[in-house]
Amino acid sequence: MVIRQATTLDIDNFYELFVEIMNEGYAGYSEALKTHFLTKDYTKINYYNWIEKFFRIIYLAIEGEKIVGFISGDYTYGGIGFVSWLGVKKEFRGKGIGKKLYLTYEDFANKKGAHLIELYTYPEVADFYIRLGFNKIGERKQGYFGQKNIIMNKKLRDWSDEYLATR
Repeated sequence: MVIRQATTLDIDNFYELFVEIMNEGYAGYSEALKTHFLTKDYTKINYYNWIEKFFRIIYLAIEGEKIVGFISGDYTYGGIGFVSWLGVKKEFRGKGIGKKLYLTYEDFANKKGAHLIELYTYPEVADFYIRLGFNKIGERKQGYFGQKNIIMNKKLRDWSDEYLATR
């Protein structure tokens, strides 16, 4: 198993897995919301542009020649890294791949000087993030797109104005 940063050359294979995971019922999204995400907000071209412009970073888990998992997160801003998506191909779950992907993103955020990582998740997987050291800091009954959001963060260090020198 290799974890590495995605490039624009990976976009087709990455996006194929992203669509597969989305369509298998990620977070219990409705068909209308999945369609919206895949045709408007999280399109292949958007991901391509985000990688190319260093807006989001994606790490891939690769087994042999096949992408079996990914994590997508923002480049840090204001000392906070934000995890947007984490997905692992169904037959590879429960093998520590999600944890390895997350820890790779955490290492990236640490190197960028982040003091905090934040994410929104759903109740069925909140315990996964708690095991990684996250704390539940809030909940929205009807958050983004009407979904229940569990808001979590993990403190990496205390804030320091020295972070500003890295910007």
